Amino acid sequence: MGPKKDSKKSSPKKTYDYSGLERGMRLQVESDGTWYAAEVAAVSTSKNRSNAPVKVSYKGYEGYDEWVGGARLKSKALKVTVEKPEPKERKPFEKPVLYYFPFAGRGELTKLIAAAGGLEIEMGKLPEDRKELCSDCGAVGTGLPVLTHGKVKVSQSSAIQNYVALVAPKFRRLPPQVRAIDMMWCAHIEDLIGDAAKAGIFPVLFAGDTSNFKKDELKASLEKWFGLFERLAPAEGFVTGGKVPTAADCCAVLLYKACAPFSYFYKHGDFDADKYPKFKALAERAAEAKGLKEYCESSESLKLDPFKK
Repeated sequence: MGPKKDSKKSSPKKTYDYSGLERGMRLQVESDGTWYAAEVAAVSTSKNRSNAPVKVSYKGYEGYDEWVGGARLKSKALKVTVEKPEPKERKPFEKPVLYYFPFAGRGELTKLIAAAGGLEIEMGKLPEDRKELCSDCGAVGTGLPVLTHGKVKVSQSSAIQNYVALVAPKFRRLPPQVRAIDMMWCAHIEDLIGDAAKAGIFPVLFAGDTSNFKKDELKASLEKWFGLFERLAPAEGFVTGGKVPTAADCCAVLLYKACAPFSYFYKHGDFDADKYPKFKALAERAAEAKGLKEYCESSESLKLDPFKK
């Protein structure tokens, strides 16, 4: 079967210099995906033939002569220049914006995850009336934290923690197994806070109301959760077995380094967090890791005590 005529391939990123081609010169020509032996029959300098200035005659196939362009030619005499495209201007990275109170609370774990994952986040200024902000982020009422990141607007602590762990540069390639363990630990933190709330600790902290406070229940819930974390904590290294701490390890840092409200849980529940050596050692190791160490040293919210009298 002879070469197929009028098969054209364009390569806009290349320019061709045909000045080295001469009549009778042998070369190869591509036709319908196959390269054929041919020779130059003519080279035109006419503007009308600028896209296909070389007339070729195929060896062994009479009557198939055609005009072709450089994209279909192979010859040492053909000079090819690859044009480098103009680099696209990169838009500056838009930082996620977290909205929360100035103390640790439910917002601190997100900040720790961001620090461990190498993600810069900004703290948004809370409006006097945050109803619209929270509504835009899918929250019921005015509950915090909420987070915005471009078009992304989310509420709920666990959802925010998961999102930050997904977009943090150091965590982008974490496998699903690691992410599952990380989010399990974060969910345990939410349940710990929920159990503390059931014991009536928050009216004590925010209003000095001890009428419904159940000290024994608070202590029992802390013992339950710290007991679980002690069992799950590795004797060495980090929770998911990697070389750097992930969200799960940040949970340990939170419970041992954050002031409010966690240190007050321990104080009012007569609870000794030092009785859980593996869990505490995990917190210390993670807090010394790059990213977390700098954050723990500089963070104001981690140390802020809104209940101090």
